[in-house]
Amino acid sequence: MALKQESQKIRVEIAESDNKFSKSKIDVIMDVSNVITLGSEIRSKTRKFKKEYLKLIADAKKIASTKNKKFKKKKKFSSLDWWNLGKLLDDFNKKIENEFVIKNYTQAICRDLEGFELSDTEVGVIRQFARYFTKDEVLEEISIAHYRDFTWKRNQLLEHGILDQEKNRLVKMGKEKKLPDHKKYRKELQLLVNSGEEAKK
Repeated sequence: MALKQESQKIRVEIAESDNKFSKSKIDVIMDVSNVITLGSEIRSKTRKFKKEYLKLIADAKKIASTKNKKFKKKKKFSSLDWWNLGKLLDDFNKKIENEFVIKNYTQAICRDLEGFELSDTEVGVIRQFARYFTKDEVLEEISIAHYRDFTWKRNQLLEHGILDQEKNRLVKMGKEKKLPDHKKYRKELQLLVNSGEEAKK
């Protein structure tokens, strides 16, 4: 059933534009099969998709830009900056996921989000981070490395029934400024997961 639903979606690729007369640096390339199936309707759909994607890039640039609006200096992003970016990515996905499949999604995001220098893996992690934490739970005292480590272990913590407990502990340690460095915190998370696995035996 899932395969059938995905096959009904419009498959697109987000490419760098080679049109010298275009104002946009981005092009949306459609599958030939979709063009044949949808005909003229596909043009309006892909225009709408491109508009949403360009808005995502523009909103992300607002987060990344320095005071002089250029990327000459590398900015150190706060955890809240990363959360805001993750929220943008998640909102974009929710808007298009029922209608489109992007063949090169993570590669396009890494290429087009200037200033963030994301890897393929980080695109998913940042989006998940914004889904797993509310804005109120994103504290200046907790680094993105801590949030990222928690996000990587989130499913295992959930499986062992200690997700909320650990999330509350992380936020509390941040508020009380008692948070260990992220490498030590990563080890603590692994110990929690290991103890949960031992308890199941």
